[in-house]
Amino acid sequence: MEEFFVIGKRKLDKSWSLNDLYEPNNAFDYCEQILDIPEEYILDANMTSEGLEITLGYVEDEEDWYIQLKRVSQYNHILKTDII
Repeated sequence: MEEFFVIGKRKLDKSWSLNDLYEPNNAFDYCEQILDIPEEYILDANMTSEGLEITLGYVEDEEDWYIQLKRVSQYNHILKTDII
């Protein structure tokens, strides 16, 4: 199961430029460096009008970074399926 998170723009670290986060590589870097999410869990990271959207692969343990991510984000479980 994949998990989907959205961090609103107001909750993002102010040391990063919002414009920079629209670049996919920078969004991934933010997830790794600021949110401490291990690279192997990050399936996708994009900046949208809603904020930073992060899709994670299956997370087994509730590690500190995961608990913090749930605190700062609008958290939803989702199961991705192909829509025809």
